[in-house]
Amino acid sequence: MKMTRALITGAGLITGLLLSINVSAQDSEPNKWAPANIKIDGQATEWPKPLQFYNNVTKLFYTIANDKENLYVIISVPDQQSQVKIMRSGFTFSVNPSGKKKGGASITFPLTANVNTGAPDVPEASRALIAGELKKQILANLKEIKVDGFDSIPDGNIPVQNTFGIQTAATFDAAGNLVCELGIPLKVLGITAGSDKPIAYRFKVNALKREDKKEQEAKRAKGQPPPMPGQGPDTFAMYYSADFWTRQTLATH
Repeated sequence: MKMTRALITGAGLITGLLLSINVSAQDSEPNKWAPANIKIDGQATEWPKPLQFYNNVTKLFYTIANDKENLYVIISVPDQQSQVKIMRSGFTFSVNPSGKKKGGASITFPLTANVNTGAPDVPEASRALIAGELKKQILANLKEIKVDGFDSIPDGNIPVQNTFGIQTAATFDAAGNLVCELGIPLKVLGITAGSDKPIAYRFKVNALKREDKKEQEAKRAKGQPPPMPGQGPDTFAMYYSADFWTRQTLATH
């Protein structure tokens, strides 16, 4: 009887936790108003916890917010496979001010392919000990982000420190979650401050490239470490992207 009560109590706690987080956004639900002290640094300290929504397809928690000048997005990624995919191929966030769930302007980050940490080859037994620090070092040394579909910005890669007002940052928190933050001026997106029209947003966890798989297999055959620390299980799902669309309106206060 005691064991039964314990199981029921445990199940109730889990259910309560899940109910405190919306599983997915309802179309036309408003954004959150951005925290007054918001800083795009990859740290979620100023954001209300838990984040507003969770999406089971992409395995990420997220909140969309705005103030009078900027749109902000934060995602927290506890899932290891999604972390690996983002670290290798990036996370793409798209915005369509018309509310249509297609097209729109997009930003992809972090772009880690050309980041050189200068890390030496280390024995297999030591890799797990330094992998976390190497991943943080990689994210701290990002140079570029990818943009597409903006009226005022040419498609392609632009510097992380850019003149368009787009801000991005990513890091790992103390719990091991990958946290990505993004800030975009509303005017760059063609969105009028105070508009009450639904805006469509797409969240996409990009897939590992097929050539990445071949590279990993070749390196493992030679007894070399994978091309980047933090790579998880080599499974079929890693080579397919995961995404979803949602609609939300701007917050007014």
